[in-house]
Amino acid sequence: MTTSRKRGRRGAGSARKRGDRWEFRFRLGGRQHSVYGRTLAEARRKAQATRAESQQRLSPTVGDWLAQWLALRRDAWRPQTWLAYNMYAQHHIVPTIGDVPIHALTAEHIDQLHTTMLRTVSATTTRHAHDVLASALRAATRRGLPVSSAIRDVPPPRRSSPLIETLTRDEVTRLIDAAYGDALEAAYVLAVTLGMRQGELRGLRWSAVQLQERRLVVRSSATRTLDNQQVISLPKTRAGHRTLRLPEVAIDALLRTQRRGELVWPGSGGDPMPASSFCTRWAAMRRRAGIRSVHFHALRHTAATLALEDGVSPHVVAAMLGHASVATTLGVYAHVTHVSLDALTEAINSRHHPRVDLRVISGETTPRDEGTNEGTELKPRFPSREKECRERESNLLSSLKTIGKSAV
Repeated sequence: MTTSRKRGRRGAGSARKRGDRWEFRFRLGGRQHSVYGRTLAEARRKAQATRAESQQRLSPTVGDWLAQWLALRRDAWRPQTWLAYNMYAQHHIVPTIGDVPIHALTAEHIDQLHTTMLRTVSATTTRHAHDVLASALRAATRRGLPVSSAIRDVPPPRRSSPLIETLTRDEVTRLIDAAYGDALEAAYVLAVTLGMRQGELRGLRWSAVQLQERRLVVRSSATRTLDNQQVISLPKTRAGHRTLRLPEVAIDALLRTQRRGELVWPGSGGDPMPASSFCTRWAAMRRRAGIRSVHFHALRHTAATLALEDGVSPHVVAAMLGHASVATTLGVYAHVTHVSLDALTEAINSRHHPRVDLRVISGETTPRDEGTNEGTELKPRFPSREKECRERESNLLSSLKTIGKSAV
């Protein structure tokens, strides 16, 4: 029996003729499969049909796979990370393309997700949802599931420039005055002067406050678990663990803070104060101080912005905020650039004063008349050097006369 072989591209399978029929061999689910046909085209069609049927049987929908993937990652991620990923999945991805099998995703489906989200949320939120879907599909590929490559063919939306809200210097003064004596006075002061996060303040222990050394060590942050319990965890990055030097206004506020347990601002039962309670207290303080309606995080932005405007090095500001890279600081607070450029221009002007040309009339110096050079003699910019040169010239002439007399 004679045979002839035909090979396709890698992974596409191979065909050979066995007597009066064709055999098409391919791998599916880690196993070798063979189908037969009277012609090569018939054998290929049967192979494609077998693959499609197997994919439908093995490929879950986007919604089913996201639920399975999130369940697998529940204990591996930080609670806040898992909650954020679950929010993107349940609120945006599943309602739009959750019924589509992951092997059948097309570029049109990805575009539909982007378009639907951009009607109600920002480009940054849409980008985050795109990244969550891409991460889930990569995990499916690693597990051997048939996955469409459409997610790689559609570029994600560009992140929108965030609107950075900050307090004015007058509002900062009003806040510090209004907060005097309040139970959370020191929290407001630390946020608006040193840029501490809300979670870092809620998880601050008295053992991390060293008033005699005038410093505070940030080494914990309050967060909530998946079952809504308030707990204290480590900072997300190494840069988040930092030591801050306390200004006088912060030391005074901390000295007025009553100690009620291990935490500086405990909630009920000694656990960290819930974020909702903290934000409610902030809203009341904001109204008392006559400040615009801004989130508590605006105090952190204010601390960084005022420091940069006052000429503090971006590297120092990055260390104060706990940023892993100064590039993050410069990217977030690019709105301070125009202030820095103005300061740069003033510094250059102070180094290079405008030049004033002078003329010499009867041994006196007066400014040159504008628009004419008649009868003027420019005096060098360094009069002391001119006098020195004239004295040397006079001494040289005297020496020459003395030599001439001696020769006679």
